[in-house]
Amino acid sequence: MKKPVLVVRPYRHHPKFKFILDLRGYGKGRLFFKTRAEAEAECQRQKTLLERHSRAAIGLSQREMSEVITARERLAEYGKNIDDAVEFFVDHLERVRRCKTTVAELVDEVIEAKRRDGKAPRYIESLRLYLSKFSRDFGSRSVAAITPEELDTWLRDLPYSPKSRANFRSHIGVLFSYAVNRRMIESNPVLFTARPKLVDKPPDIFSVEELQSLVEAAESVEPDVVPMLAIGGFAGLRDAEIKRLDFSEIDLARGFVEVKASKAKSARRRLVPIQPNLMKWLRPYSAKIGSVLARVRRAAGIEWKHNALRHSFASYRLAATNNAPQTALELGHSSPAMLFSNYREVVRPEEAERYWKIEPAADAKNVVTFAGA
Repeated sequence: MKKPVLVVRPYRHHPKFKFILDLRGYGKGRLFFKTRAEAEAECQRQKTLLERHSRAAIGLSQREMSEVITARERLAEYGKNIDDAVEFFVDHLERVRRCKTTVAELVDEVIEAKRRDGKAPRYIESLRLYLSKFSRDFGSRSVAAITPEELDTWLRDLPYSPKSRANFRSHIGVLFSYAVNRRMIESNPVLFTARPKLVDKPPDIFSVEELQSLVEAAESVEPDVVPMLAIGGFAGLRDAEIKRLDFSEIDLARGFVEVKASKAKSARRRLVPIQPNLMKWLRPYSAKIGSVLARVRRAAGIEWKHNALRHSFASYRLAATNNAPQTALELGHSSPAMLFSNYREVVRPEEAERYWKIEPAADAKNVVTFAGA
């Protein structure tokens, strides 16, 4: 192969830049100049650099020369050269040098920031739980030094189900997203890790007979818990929202349940219409709702399913109305798309009709009149 010649040449394809120095034969690009003097000066500088590098190359050992050739060949497979590799790695080291914050320090900072932002205690505790395990393995490391590859390996090696690993990925993503926003790092490494494949299955719901058994058992063994079950099953509130709900937020006269922004998962206030059968369940009862759900569940002989009351409401309500936007609004979703992604249980219309006829017995006992009813 003919050795490239480093020389200034005229360039006739640009109105201002009349001279060119072609460095492509040396692994660089082309340089353009307005005057020959500027071009000749740069040409001399490049020749000096090449001579200096040549003298340095003579001093390389056989091992060092072999490493250079091997590195060049490996990089060529990806269309890169040694300069590209050096620039990338030096940039990485420079970011690590600039960012002195460790993962453990960042975890504490993020949790405190979320607390000041007014996030729910349950969310903060969940964040603390997931991030504490991550911090045990990476706590002493600089935030900027964590790579997507080692994160991906760490997540894959977790001895948990795909759903749990997806939860870890999501919470750790919050950590690094905060670091990006605070300009500690340039990009979130979690975004470049694999998402665990989740089994696409419908949410758990109660059948008509199961919910009927639950509310009947509640009437028998613990009447005060009936409103909690009825509100979950016929208004679709989340378990956590029901626990925070006060009877002053149930307006029987106007016919809606108010979920205040401070008590909603979405932090947005919403009004949920009280359906006719829910009105009948709520009217006789006081606000004495305690955490006595276990007794009712045992009496009914029903296995409890997390948020199944809300899932049941969503499925049976959608089947009864065939109106996704309306159902999504009552659930507090921002769009029907979320409704379809979270509640895909198929309920037949006749089952929905039976569901919305679940009502208290006419001679219900052990009840206290609800003030304002």
